[in-house]
Amino acid sequence: MSAGIVLGLIPARGGSKGVPGKNLRLVGGVPLIARAIACGLASPAIDQVVVSTDSEQIAAVAREHGAEAPFLRPPELASDTAPMLPVMQHAITACEEHFGATVEVLALLDCTAPLRRVEDVERALQILAEPDCDAVISGSSSHRSPYFNMVREAGGYVELFAQPPGEVGRRQDAPPVYDLNTVIWAYKRAALMDQAERLPQRTRLYEVPRERAVDLDSELDFMLLEALLAREEGKP
Repeated sequence: MSAGIVLGLIPARGGSKGVPGKNLRLVGGVPLIARAIACGLASPAIDQVVVSTDSEQIAAVAREHGAEAPFLRPPELASDTAPMLPVMQHAITACEEHFGATVEVLALLDCTAPLRRVEDVERALQILAEPDCDAVISGSSSHRSPYFNMVREAGGYVELFAQPPGEVGRRQDAPPVYDLNTVIWAYKRAALMDQAERLPQRTRLYEVPRERAVDLDSELDFMLLEALLAREEGKP
């Protein structure tokens, strides 16, 4: 195989129960998937932008907007219950065969984070390039804390989900925690193919401001996105 590549992978299966047709839904006049593709194509560190889908329609739209869709995802990796790890592993194997090059790094560019910026991708990949890092995941500072105001039931009563290291009288005094989002997850090849872990041993956090961390899973999320886009464009 030739020299290694950085793969920008956009997972976009055809089925979506929460929001039917989500990946092709028009947002600001363009399909949602087109926003992820544009970000990947504009990122200098990414060599190839590939869409992993089980849908011929999504594959066709992806190609129209400049991405490659050299394979269709097998049905067992396109169900509601299919985890993302084997989807990424399958994409690495298929892309290495297609491009004739080793995928050294995979950057996951999920369609559900349309406010992602090129700088988010580039910064995450810079962190990943450090020798003591196997993966980078994005998250935003959480307004709720398992050390202060998140509880679970145990024996008919409630208890804090996680015990703090000391006395915590305010949420601000608790250890910082983060809500994970889909803005940018990036992995070195060995982390996915050898460790085969969603959160490999040496995973670092890339913090994203909450206003850019919209994660589209419901109609309410789309309403929030439209409001944020309107604000950015200076609309009332």
